[in-house]
Amino acid sequence: MGISVPIGCLLFCWLCASSIASAQTTPPGLDQFSPNPLEITTPDPLTPTNESLSSTQRDELSVALDGLNLEALAKLQAGDGVGAFDIWFRELRLRRYLGPAVEIAALSRVGSVAWSNSKTIELQFITQRLQVIQKQVKSQVPVDIDLLRVLAAAFQQVRAKGPTIEVYQQILDNARQQQDILAEGQTLKAMGLIHINWLSYEKAAAVYEELASLIQENRALFAANSVVSTPAVVAGNGAPPVAVTPPTEVDSLRQLAYVYHQSKQHLNAIAAREKLVSVYMNLQNPSAVPPLKIAIAADYETLGQINLAAQYYQEAYNLAVPIQQYGNASEALEKLASLYRSQKQWEPTLRIYQMQLLLEERAYNLYGLMNAYDNLGQVYQEMKTYNKALEAYQKALDVAKRLGHRQEYFDKKILKVNKQLQRTS
Repeated sequence: MGISVPIGCLLFCWLCASSIASAQTTPPGLDQFSPNPLEITTPDPLTPTNESLSSTQRDELSVALDGLNLEALAKLQAGDGVGAFDIWFRELRLRRYLGPAVEIAALSRVGSVAWSNSKTIELQFITQRLQVIQKQVKSQVPVDIDLLRVLAAAFQQVRAKGPTIEVYQQILDNARQQQDILAEGQTLKAMGLIHINWLSYEKAAAVYEELASLIQENRALFAANSVVSTPAVVAGNGAPPVAVTPPTEVDSLRQLAYVYHQSKQHLNAIAAREKLVSVYMNLQNPSAVPPLKIAIAADYETLGQINLAAQYYQEAYNLAVPIQQYGNASEALEKLASLYRSQKQWEPTLRIYQMQLLLEERAYNLYGLMNAYDNLGQVYQEMKTYNKALEAYQKALDVAKRLGHRQEYFDKKILKVNKQLQRTS
């Protein structure tokens, strides 16, 4: 008589066998409980026999490690990510024998690959190793600023914002101790960009306020060194490091206005743009002013200060026309008209749209002309002045036919106004 085995037991045995087979055939991956492979001390065939390497030994080790990098890249391209990072971690452990700058550069390179391939655990281990190096560098006297800059760039490459800011703060403190105004400005700009890239607008605002004040107090120094400078390297969440050009008063105020606008601190944004207007006028660059006036007006409009908003839209128009900035002039008029239109002040609204028509004709801007007639027709329609609305839409249609654009839209508008006329007659 055969032995009877319950189906449940058979299923359990099959699942266990499958799990064992899977564990044997699948290479072990890293998880949050794994020890950091960069801290493994197991001897490696390539480990130097002495810490002080000759030039020849350094070159030989560098060539061997470059070979490991290429081997890891090949495995990654073949779909073996686990095997690739196993080799890369071996390479990184050995790179430290070539000095901290070389090791940091290698950690940055492999960290970039880990980020691009969503290797979270691997990225965490690389960041931890960089933090160990950070502690070592921080304790050095005197501080190695060049090494700190390389370390900051590496932290940015692995998108570690906190450590990046910490390193830049140390660089900033050193610049202040040395009374190196240019280095202080460069570092503040780098920190500001990092905060912007991470959408930390309030922190960015504090940094740019400091930078703007520093430049204003040392205008001649920054102006004389606006071209000659060693650029810092910064990046933020999701972006590779980028070179930072020397800070300028214009750049700092523009960024300040931007971060205040993003954080909805409209009065502060206005103040920054007003300063920027003064700087541009001092630089005899009036062409940069009309867009700023429009932006200031928009902030006042958001704050509900309609009269000030109207004043700045008018100023933008008055400045733009003489220098033939017809696009900015038209934008200022359209926003000004919309402002009056929202208040149902029909007479100034109509007058402004008539001015816009003349402007678009002068600029030979058919699209702008068509849109101005459209806006004019809408206002007359809201006023129930249907005859004039019909006339405006007909002129808009004539322009639309010349452009071959939006003809059906204006046909429908005209049809609707004709029906409204019939009801009122």
